[in-house]
Amino acid sequence: MTNKEYLLKNGNSVMIREPLLEDAEAMLNLIVSADTESKFLAREPGEFNISIEREKEIIKSIIDDADRTWFIAEYNGQVIGQCNISLVNKYKRYRHRAEVSFVLLKDYWNLGIGGKMMNQCIEWARLKNIEKIELDVVCNNSRALQMYESFGFKITGTIHNALKYSDGSYSMQY
Repeated sequence: MTNKEYLLKNGNSVMIREPLLEDAEAMLNLIVSADTESKFLAREPGEFNISIEREKEIIKSIIDDADRTWFIAEYNGQVIGQCNISLVNKYKRYRHRAEVSFVLLKDYWNLGIGGKMMNQCIEWARLKNIEKIELDVVCNNSRALQMYESFGFKITGTIHNALKYSDGSYSMQY
């Protein structure tokens, strides 16, 4: 898949591309930062703790796997977001389904970057003959819900008490 540069709402551009091994440290920093900015992600701040060497192994394994891919969003030379898409399961009965997930630093919300990353995921899915893309989203994440709905996603169910936060509260996911 090729790198794609997109024009954003603010007049600047973002490059959506597959990661390289040399992106490992920037990708780790992205996750560590994003975990402190949003309660919409799967982890509490500080729970994500892997080495640069391990991140490079993960990047290589994804590059070498035809059933999944990863994209990063690069803005002014900085990795500010990432998304991944992969088959739900490798068995034949599942090979028409893929799942996606996204991370984007808060300073870059509402610029259209998530939509550009989704475009790349959908393009990959089309090339792989994927018929259905799935994702989980926290119910009160209205920005993400609006974006997903703009791509035609439909809510098919809810998971009550899906995430339990360190303060003891819960969130529900679609």
